[in-house]
Amino acid sequence: MSQTVENPTETSATEAATVQSGPQVPDLRDLPPASRKARRADKAAQKAAAKAGAKSQVPGLPMVNLLSPWVFEQIAIRRLRRRFVSAAIAVVVIIAAAWGGQHLRIQSAEDDLAVEEAETARLSAETAELAPVRAFVSGVEGQKATVRETMATEIYFSQVLAGLAKSAPAGAEIASLQITLAPAPPPVAAGETPLPVVSPCPGPDPFNTKVVVGCVNISGSAATRSDVGDFVIALGEDPLFVEPFISTTTTADDSEVTFSGSVGLSEEVFSGRYADLDQLLGIGS
Repeated sequence: MSQTVENPTETSATEAATVQSGPQVPDLRDLPPASRKARRADKAAQKAAAKAGAKSQVPGLPMVNLLSPWVFEQIAIRRLRRRFVSAAIAVVVIIAAAWGGQHLRIQSAEDDLAVEEAETARLSAETAELAPVRAFVSGVEGQKATVRETMATEIYFSQVLAGLAKSAPAGAEIASLQITLAPAPPPVAAGETPLPVVSPCPGPDPFNTKVVVGCVNISGSAATRSDVGDFVIALGEDPLFVEPFISTTTTADDSEVTFSGSVGLSEEVFSGRYADLDQLLGIGS
């Protein structure tokens, strides 16, 4: 029987090499994909733990700053640049917000303007439809103004006759009378002085004439001169007449006194009924 005897020297050398080299780490390329990912994850975790351990070391060891001063200047410049950029962005945002708000206000004002313009166009169209009515109303107003101007000097001659009859005393009698209206004053241009109005009736005081719109020339008879004087006094007290003046008186054989003279008409003789045509025509009542 044959036996194999191992060399103790070779065995010891192999064990020693195994002890010195340590456990053999397999190559990642020889592992399956799942094992590769797990091994990489373990390495990353080990590196993170190493960094955390380095940060958690107790301070106190001497440290030397090997960075140049310009590096810190570059860091400060970068910080300033970031701040300036942030401020510029904030300014741009504020300007954009202000512009947006102003644009909205302008748009709202333009919308309101468009609405008002549409309303104006509608009212203008309605006004154009009513143009004939406006022309008719304007024509009526013009005619009313003409009537008021023309009839402003209308005189109630019945009141004049009644006033003469009331002023005549019992012993006086009016034989004839003639009424003459004063001409209208000529138009006066702006800035010009109006011409003095000549009274159509001679008054007792030629230097103190009054406004006279007409003149009544009268002639008649009275029992006595005293009756003629009473007639003149009564005419002066009546607001329809101004400046009564008897120019001549004569006495006949039968003692009857005949007289002739004139009396002016005041503005009270105007009727004034055409001043308010609406009331005269019953409009609006």
